[in-house]
Amino acid sequence: MKIRVRKSVVVFIVFTVLFISGVFIHGQEQLAEIDKLLENKTVQNLEKAIEGLKALLKNDPDNYQILYRLSNAYTGILDIKTSALRVEKDEYKPMLREFGTIANNYAKKAYEINPKDKDVVAANLVSYAYLSASYGVVKAVLKGAAGHYKELANELIAIDDKHLGAFGYRMLARLYQLAPWPVGSNKKAVEFYKKAIETDSAPLYSHYNLGLIYYQDKKYDLSREQFKFVWDNEPTPHEKHYMDEYKKMARFYVRQIDRITKKK
Repeated sequence: MKIRVRKSVVVFIVFTVLFISGVFIHGQEQLAEIDKLLENKTVQNLEKAIEGLKALLKNDPDNYQILYRLSNAYTGILDIKTSALRVEKDEYKPMLREFGTIANNYAKKAYEINPKDKDVVAANLVSYAYLSASYGVVKAVLKGAAGHYKELANELIAIDDKHLGAFGYRMLARLYQLAPWPVGSNKKAVEFYKKAIETDSAPLYSHYNLGLIYYQDKKYDLSREQFKFVWDNEPTPHEKHYMDEYKKMARFYVRQIDRITKKK
């Protein structure tokens, strides 16, 4: 009788292990398929990714890898629909509030589980930036958003300053570029965009915004150099889904600078 019981227990354990292994492998395969959608960002692909990730999350609600990917899918839609906030518009605010809140909630839960993962920190940073932008820059700064934003950016830099094309430096630069005094500072923005380019020169985002600051300061030679870089080069994989408008405007600024400098 004891032998039969032991055999039953062994069979049950083996069956359970095989079942769990099968579920894990199937989940990993599904996640790999979802990653293909996230790598080729379109609104349709991101919506499919969200659907698939939510299904996975039901079976594994504390999986930080699923959680940060969900956050990234929502912010990816915002990237596309707002051109990564190249220009802030009031019409964007309801969408920023809705998707920014959802994305940030997923990112925060992932952060509670694994606060040292660079993808998790990056997801928190970008989702928090979008959520803060839904209030407008001035209101967001007055509400104290800049402090947490800088904390997240610096955390990412400490973990991996090269991650996502020096994302931590780029986001710090963007904060100083847009925020009003006393937080805002073009000098600091230029410093961090240069640091981002020094760390990873490929992302067009850094060059475009550095060119914009130089243009506003009438440093036309420096500005043209940055805009020409955007015009001449292909976007990196993590920015290609929102870069069309940047490249279009870079061409505009190069031609504008050429007209201005010919008059002198």
